[in-house]
Amino acid sequence: MDRSIIKTGQLVKEYHIFDHPFERLKELFFRKKEHKVFRALGPLDLEIHKGETLGVIGENGAGKSTFLKLVAGVIEPSSGSISVDGKVSSILELGTGFNPEFTGRENVLLNGTLHGLSEGQIAARMDRMEKFADIGEFFDMPVKTYSSGMYMRLAFSLAVHVDADIIVIDEALAVGDGAYEKKCIDRIWELKRKGVTLLYCSHSLYTVASFCDRALWLRQGRAESIGRTTEVISLYENYLREKENREKEEAPPSIDAVEPKVAMVKNIMLRSAGYPVQLSLKSSSDLEVQMSFEILEDVEIWLGFAIDRNDGLCCFADSMVRQGMPPFRGQGEKTASVIFRNLPLLGGAYKVVVFLLDNTGICIFDRKESPSFIIETDEKEWGVCRLPYEWKR
Repeated sequence: MDRSIIKTGQLVKEYHIFDHPFERLKELFFRKKEHKVFRALGPLDLEIHKGETLGVIGENGAGKSTFLKLVAGVIEPSSGSISVDGKVSSILELGTGFNPEFTGRENVLLNGTLHGLSEGQIAARMDRMEKFADIGEFFDMPVKTYSSGMYMRLAFSLAVHVDADIIVIDEALAVGDGAYEKKCIDRIWELKRKGVTLLYCSHSLYTVASFCDRALWLRQGRAESIGRTTEVISLYENYLREKENREKEEAPPSIDAVEPKVAMVKNIMLRSAGYPVQLSLKSSSDLEVQMSFEILEDVEIWLGFAIDRNDGLCCFADSMVRQGMPPFRGQGEKTASVIFRNLPLLGGAYKVVVFLLDNTGICIFDRKESPSFIIETDEKEWGVCRLPYEWKR
């Protein structure tokens, strides 16, 4: 990653929105503004290096597809600049790039030529592309007869066989079975090793975290965060959780509302080496979870906790009930701590969930999630935790 291959400066894309088609004619003939301006993206300043894999994340309507289309040259910016130094191959939304009346083979011939390949080069790769797409006899049938899955298979096969310097992928892995997805991911890893620059947009944060060097979080067309993938994903997931909590609080009370809480979690504080955990801590560090809660009624309360990865996977959970510990009694505010020595979690984003339980450990009086924290490791690792083991031959 020695030089910039994509660079934007105050990049903006806007669309003119008309309430009625007739207003477009009125504006054209009477020179009177009849449209509203919708800013889909920008201003955006971004630099992507050669060989880098950038994940693009955000909610629907955040400007992700708009940005990818600008990189691919499908649309032009309204203002600002974007420079792309290299040949781009893209897999965008359904319907982009293929003639529906042509067969899959004919579309490969046409698009291969547009990507600068000679007829001989296309012919030499045709069998590989047909085999990779794996759509059988549909390869020689009109694209308009394809399902969305077949379309994406053809688009992906073409995109990864045209010797592009930059490949833009917009949710292509969301369509297809597990075997096809594995084949696509294997091909992406191969392209990464060859130094191809990849822009990958997906709602699958686990996939983004798995093979993207950096991430760009777009929110309402602007860059909310750009940086290390795990850090950006953690910030984004915190935002989604806070948004969900706000929506729950603002929602009108249900007709079938449950009885008032008898106890509630007040606060969760994460500390390591005597200091609050701001965002991250090193792997194998000690972690102390300090919990405060309030008992509102004359009930007995047992504490429980879980450590969840940010994609929802529960890594470990336990409770005072299971450990046979006595409960907390009496109304008022209480505190407790759980200390993990040499926390064996591998690199990634995690959160602690605290539960207030009854004596069965099944009834949950209240629960609360901590902010996400990131476990930092020096090397790429796979899995959830570090287990002691030895090789034997």
